[in-house]
Amino acid sequence: MGKKLKIGLIGAGGIVRGAHLNPGWLQVPDCEVAAVCDIHRLTAEKLAGDFGIPQVFTDYRELLKLKEIDAVDISTPNRIHTPAVLASFAAGKHVLCEKPLAVSVAEIRQMAAAARKAKKLLMTAQHQRFRGESIAIKKWAEAGNLGGVYHARVNATRRNWLPVNPGFIDPKLSGGGPCMDIGVHALDTAMWVMDFPKPVRVSGRAAVNFAKGYEIPGGWGEWDRKLFGVEDFAVGFVHFENGATMTLEASWLQHQGGEDFSFTLLGKKAGVQWPEGRFYTSSNRVLVDGKILPEAGLPPPHTGEIQAFAKAVREGQKSPVPVEQTLYVIAILEGIMQSSRLGREVKLKLP
Repeated sequence: MGKKLKIGLIGAGGIVRGAHLNPGWLQVPDCEVAAVCDIHRLTAEKLAGDFGIPQVFTDYRELLKLKEIDAVDISTPNRIHTPAVLASFAAGKHVLCEKPLAVSVAEIRQMAAAARKAKKLLMTAQHQRFRGESIAIKKWAEAGNLGGVYHARVNATRRNWLPVNPGFIDPKLSGGGPCMDIGVHALDTAMWVMDFPKPVRVSGRAAVNFAKGYEIPGGWGEWDRKLFGVEDFAVGFVHFENGATMTLEASWLQHQGGEDFSFTLLGKKAGVQWPEGRFYTSSNRVLVDGKILPEAGLPPPHTGEIQAFAKAVREGQKSPVPVEQTLYVIAILEGIMQSSRLGREVKLKLP
């Protein structure tokens, strides 16, 4: 094994502490977290002290001056992703960045151009692809069992789990509500299993139904109603170039039975549900139901994503989550919000 990859963490919040770092980077033997940055110095110092990270910063531009850093892991509020990613490439670092990679197609294109210019790897942290259920369903579909998908139903809806941190509800920081926060996960995984057909038209609606009031108690506590400036519900309808269609729903608050984080793909040979792995087909005019078992022996999803990123960097491979795929995902989500503002369907201009 060669020298360890030196990693810099930009952002030291809960997702870093509970998923990206441990388990995560600390489970990858050929990597070493050398520095951490957070605008809240005490947060960064606490993380560094707990996990033996030698250097602490409050400005990511200072962290990026460290020549020994090979790659950065960015877990900041959404609006900070683009400047941090662009600065990282300018400093010659590989980049793993939390979802959503950006909140607009224009920013994704900026990032892609910067990655090409720097000849560095860019990967969106879409950890749901690395779940055992996701990998098993993907393999089952690749074997031809699903057939061509003609329609998808994608859901990322909650009864009362609205994140209270300003990074999620202040549009100056988040750039969007549940559509970008959790809709992006289910959408990316569904598109991945569908082999990323090209979206061409989108219609949608975004609304605030409950977040300004007190009808539904928050599972994570109270939030600042005055600061809340994003949607708490969004719905979209997508047309793809190959003729397939998709519906997408995302919410933090609504009257339903718990959380529905799922998708159903309807194919010409079978239909399949994620993450349950249940499939429905027919054989010799007999209806057949079955279940795809999760891929066994895998690390936690965030750890699997980090291992894949580190391996790609070390071996000079392509990004495990290509930016071209992320472009399609963000185009759909941005299209839903644009359609809601304009009150009409929007056409997507994609390569």
